[in-house]
This record gives sequence, C-alpha cells and structure tokens, in this order.
Amino acid sequence: MRWLHVVLLIPAAVSATLNLKQYKPSFSQQQFPSPEEDSLHHVVSKRQREPKFLTNQTRKFVVNGAALPEVDFDVGESYAGLLNIDKNNDTAGKLYFWFFPSERKVADKEILIWLTGGPGCSSTGELLSLNGPMIWQPGMYKPVKNKWSWHRITNVVWIDQPIGTGFSQGTPEAQDEFDVARQFLSFWRNFVDTFAMQGYQVYVTGSSYSGMYCPYIASAMLDSNNKDYFNVAGMQVFDGVYSVDSVAEEIPVASYVDRWQNVFAFNDSFRQTVKNVSQKCGYDDYMRKYLVYPPTELQPGMPPGVDEDGNVTPACDVWSMVQAAAAEITPCFSVYTVTNLCPIKYDPLGFSDGSMYRAKGSGPVYFNREDVKRAINAPLDKEWVFCTETPVFTNRTDKSIKEGPGSQPVLPNVIDRTHNVILAHGTKDFILVDDGTLLTIQNLTWGGQMGFQTKPTAPLYVPYHNNNNPETLAGAGVMGTVHSERGLTYLAVSTAGHFLAMDAPSVAFRSVEVLVGRRDGFDSRPFTFEGNATAAMPSGELGNGTVVMFPQSADSRCGRLSGAEPIRSDGTSRWAMNDQSVFALALATTLAVVLDLQSFGV
Repeated sequence: MRWLHVVLLIPAAVSATLNLKQYKPSFSQQQFPSPEEDSLHHVVSKRQREPKFLTNQTRKFVVNGAALPEVDFDVGESYAGLLNIDKNNDTAGKLYFWFFPSERKVADKEILIWLTGGPGCSSTGELLSLNGPMIWQPGMYKPVKNKWSWHRITNVVWIDQPIGTGFSQGTPEAQDEFDVARQFLSFWRNFVDTFAMQGYQVYVTGSSYSGMYCPYIASAMLDSNNKDYFNVAGMQVFDGVYSVDSVAEEIPVASYVDRWQNVFAFNDSFRQTVKNVSQKCGYDDYMRKYLVYPPTELQPGMPPGVDEDGNVTPACDVWSMVQAAAAEITPCFSVYTVTNLCPIKYDPLGFSDGSMYRAKGSGPVYFNREDVKRAINAPLDKEWVFCTETPVFTNRTDKSIKEGPGSQPVLPNVIDRTHNVILAHGTKDFILVDDGTLLTIQNLTWGGQMGFQTKPTAPLYVPYHNNNNPETLAGAGVMGTVHSERGLTYLAVSTAGHFLAMDAPSVAFRSVEVLVGRRDGFDSRPFTFEGNATAAMPSGELGNGTVVMFPQSADSRCGRLSGAEPIRSDGTSRWAMNDQSVFALALATTLAVVLDLQSFGV
C-alpha cells in the first residue's frame, strides 16, 4: 500500500508548493548570458566611453585603467592620489583618494563617498575587496571584474581617512569626531574644486567605525548650509559603531549565542555560564526593557557591566568569554563572519579576517608593491596596511565615543534633513552584533517620535538576475528583513557578516540603488543594469523577512511556526499560504491518515 500513498500524495504536494514556485525564476530565466554577449557589452561600453573628468587640473591624478598590475582588463576611467586637506597649506596633511566616475548618464550630478572604519582601516583596501570595479578577495587567484561595483550606479570615491589611514599622510591630530569632520570637510572642498563638482548631490557611506565617521561628517556638511560643496542627499552605514562597546557587543551576546547555537556549539556548562553572566550583569534585563517596539524610555547614559570610566568590567566581559571559547572549538573562528571555517584563506591585502596571515612565498601585500603604487599615484615611501596599529586619534582615544554617547546626538539631524538614511547589518557579524544597531535606533528621536514604532518583519527581497561569472555570484530572493519609518531604513541581512558588501554584494548593490533614488524601495523590480528584464518579478506574497527580531530571535523555536505572523510585501498582515495551499495540505494529511489506518487493518 505504500506505493499508493506516494501516488495519491503527489498531486497534493505539487499543489501545495505552487505558491513557492512563483518566487523562483524558471530554469531558462536562470541561464547565464554567453561570454560572447558579455564581451560585446563591454566592447560597446568602451567605445562609448569618453573621459568625464579629465582636465588640466585632474590630469596628474589619472590612472591608466589598462595598466594595473595583475589586472588583465581595463577598469576604465579613474583618478587617484594625495590631495591636500587644506588647499593652501601643504603641511596640514593629505588624504589619499581613488575616484571612479560612473558611465551612467543619470549619475552626472551626484557623488558617493565610501569610508572604511577601524578606526584606521583603508578605504582603498575595500575598493579591491568589497565594492570597487575590480575585486581580489581572499581565496581568489587574481582580480576579476566586479559585476556589483557601485560605480555601475553612480560616481564613487574611496578615501583613506582620517590622517594616518592607508596611504594618507600627515600627523594625526584629531581628538574627536568633530575634528575628523572638520578635517574631512576641508579636504572635500578641495576635492570638489579639483573635479568641478559644485552642486553635486553627496551620499556619505561607509562601514564599521564609519558609524561614527559618517553621521558626524554628514551632519557637519548639512549644518554648513552650503549646497555648492556639501549638498548631502543621504547616508548609508553597514555594520556600524554608534556608541560604546557594551551596547554593540556585550549586552546582546547571550541572545546572539542562543540564535546561533549550531555555530556556537558549546557544552551545557559553558552555555549556562554565558546565561548567568548576562543575567548577573544586567544585560538580559536591558534587552527586555529597551529593545521593544515602540520604545518606552531613553536608555541610561551608563550601560550595565561597566566601571566608572565606562570600561567593561572583566567579570561582565561575556563577549571575550564567548570569543575565546569559540576559538577553542573552531581555531579559525572569525568574529567578522561566525560561520567561517579553516583553513584561513590567502588574502592579497594581508588582512585575512584580522589574522594578518601571509602564506609562505606570497610576496608583498598588493598595495605595497612599487609597481602598484606607481600605477595608482600612491606615495612610494608609505607602507600600506589594511588597518594601521598606529592611533589615528591623539592619546589613542576618540573622545566622542569615550566621553560621549557616540554618534547618537547627530544621527537624528541627518535623518530629519535628508529623509534618506540606511543602516544595515549582517546577522553573522559578532564583532558588532546586529541587536546593538537596533538598540541604537530605539534610543534615537527623529521625525517627532522615538525609535521604530513597530518591529521589523518585512521581507528584504533581492531580484533574481543573470551572471556569467562564477567569481561574482550573488544571492537573490528574500535575504533578510527590512523596515522603514520616517526616513530611516534598517536592513538585517541573513547571509552577511561584518563585511556586508563582500558577503551579500547583491543586497549592498540594491541598497545603493535605493539610496541614490534608482529604486523607490526594496521591491521586486530588476537591478538597474538588467534593463527591462522581467525575470526578477515575483507575484503574490513574500511572507516574512528571514531575520526574526528579539525576543523571538532568542527562542530556538523561532520562525513561522512559533507565532511569527507572515506579512504581505506591502507591509499588511496576512497568512502566507493561500486557500489552494491550505486545502492541498489538508487533503494530503487526510489521505495519509486514512491510508495508514487501512494499512493496519482499521
């Protein structure tokens, strides 16, 4: 009788999955374009290309895109080099930049700034590893064309700042973020004059410690009321630092470990130790009290678990306890992406997830090669490191975060004046936990209200797309959770760690499309480079986002079956299964029960 079970259940199973198939492209839609078609596209683009920013003033910064060492293709028009912070003072320091104009006509009057965090980590490094025209990521044999380069959307400049970072030159003198912003605005005025960008819309973006840099810089630009130089139209930060370490690390750790219990495969006694420390230090109570929607009150200036100087006490340093224990179980455990495993990958930039691992015989780091430095107008006498150990703040301290509340005082100003701020976070990030960003958001007041009024639940959808290069493959479909209120958008990306644009390049690309106005939101329309393609158009409901928020995220049973109510892609509540699916599943269940009873002679 078992064969009859299978035969009778097939129609019901097929019917029950109809509403799932509508979100996936057909096999024919997934076919990659031929290499010949892709090559033709680049040939046509090259024929149409004329230098957009070549003048007598910019000529000294020209980079020959066809002559970059190890790069066997033309990366196109770009400009790089050192530029004075103070236009009339050579001794005030210089910042290094690498600027890639976009070929898209719609980008003619806008410029996007990318700032890497650290503090003291190089934006030039992330141009090559994250979001630039060519990428050479850990484990790659050589650089490849980056399908997800942000310059395919708009003009982009990567800047090594503040002084002491990357190729930039000078003596670090910044004491806080106000100093960093003043330094940057002076440099930016010089950059705008050099490339004749007066009146351009400016988008300030970055990652990690740029959660400090970007809000202060964007806020200072807006406060200048000078749209010729500082016409800020939006801001975006990935996996950012916005306040003291305990909020982004210590307080959410126990919840994070529960959520990733299959990754943090601790024994029962250590798992209980983590819970006990979190409870004793007040972290659990803090999460339950302040990570609610809408928030009920401001968070205290002094978070739990710290001493009178604001430093986390050893007894409450649960983050370090977890990191050390995880490294014993998984020797190559990465706080940047918790699902990484051994071996450590060769990194041409010498970073290797912070391990600085260099394989024997691998030669110098790419940006320390003399031929590379000459090709990109970098100083020959400067040793480049991805993240410097030399402090970029005097006394090794950023007073804005040591003595103040981080970037929280200036974030609302940027949101209210641009109505266009995106804060995104990869859920695999342990160096900065995603719930720390949500705690920050729930402590902000903008648009006349405090925090998000409702819990993020909507699906973060990324269009299906064509790609003929296996080295730049990227995900599609529902890849996390998205939520927007009053000009602030939050993205929780389920497939990404700390380096979001590396781990989920398609999400990062769509986020930039939204930031600069190419797309109205995270909807189903194709990427801008897909033209009028329709393969990315789903029909029906997308259900919930795939990242469930606290406190449900701390429940090992979390998900759709634990009471998380599905929503439509337009944000209104509704069951994800349609009537046809419900009937089909009911029929399948009934048939199975009847046949099982018959098999037992009932």
